[in-house]
Amino acid sequence: MKPLVVDAIARRIRESAAAALLLAGVTALSCGPDLAHAEEIKIGGTGGALATMRILGEAYAAAQPGTEITVLPSLGSSGGIKAMLSGVIQIAVTSRALTDTEISAGAVQIAYARTPFVFATASTNATTGLSLQELVEIYAGRSVHWPDGRRIRLVMRPTGDSDSDMIKSMSPAMDLALSRAETRKGMAFAVTDQDAADNLERIPGALGPSTLAQILSEKRALKALELDDVEPSRTTIADGSYPYDKTLFMVTRSETSTAVRDFISFVRSVAGADILTRTGHWVQ
Repeated sequence: MKPLVVDAIARRIRESAAAALLLAGVTALSCGPDLAHAEEIKIGGTGGALATMRILGEAYAAAQPGTEITVLPSLGSSGGIKAMLSGVIQIAVTSRALTDTEISAGAVQIAYARTPFVFATASTNATTGLSLQELVEIYAGRSVHWPDGRRIRLVMRPTGDSDSDMIKSMSPAMDLALSRAETRKGMAFAVTDQDAADNLERIPGALGPSTLAQILSEKRALKALELDDVEPSRTTIADGSYPYDKTLFMVTRSETSTAVRDFISFVRSVAGADILTRTGHWVQ
């Protein structure tokens, strides 16, 4: 594994551990008379869904003062499911369906929205779109400059990450191009969705994968590029003209608390759908 990826994974583990310790301390200190009877729902999982969950959680807690919603830093889809099954959190948010093993362990999933999977760059970039063939040329290393002459800097996700798998599924040529990019020296790899978005904002000329939901919910200084002259939006994934999207799931145990069930119902309510729509999701 590349040193940059190893360092990023180590940092993610340290940050998750620190966040867990901090959360435990804050929870212990905050259990005063006013919060003694509050029920806390902890949510974690795929990074791209977390900011929207915070927005939903704030709206729900405002209407239900007896419930406290805590959203942890990114654990990834698999990490979120493991944390939920072990009882560390009550709801995992994921960008993939459950495996047979996870279902056998007692996990159940509810699809709550879809969001466009996009190629993003800085909002100041004059380029508004690319074709799939242009992306193939960029990932293969044959096209290395934006139209204004700046060098294109790819922000990569690790091999086997859901974003990498999504890119490879776009076409056989894209699969080959990304596989070659994964072995080139000097590539910038990002382990979490937040790391990737940070790199896309920070690195001059950066280009890489994200989702419309993450860009909007985190208010990122990024733009989602058109692909083959089609804008990625909730409307274009609904009508099928933009073919690349992620389905997002809430995962719990089959037996869960009334508070968790009520929060899930809120996410799927008219009020929840309004928040999801405003943050780049399509709710069926």
